[in-house]
Amino acid sequence: MERVKFSGQSEKRFDDFLKLRLDRLEPVVAKREWLAGSFSVADILMADVLRLVDRFEGLPAHPETRDYLKRATARPAFVKAHADQIAHFAKADT
Repeated sequence: MERVKFSGQSEKRFDDFLKLRLDRLEPVVAKREWLAGSFSVADILMADVLRLVDRFEGLPAHPETRDYLKRATARPAFVKAHADQIAHFAKADT
């Protein structure tokens, strides 16, 4: 998938913003299996956002976050939520 093109200044601001957030998330997911204690909707939502970041190769410098994403997307609750979302959009397209 092709990366979205921004103007130079906008791209730098976005990249800086994303890096700051990922740098803050990295030590959190290094210490905890899940964001709010047990696996919850917070993890489903965060994993959905991180899937997009990962799709555009935004996680190489964040190995703990990549591991967290793998754990979260493998959970049955995430798999079901994602399948339900895809089914909803597919139904709307018909």
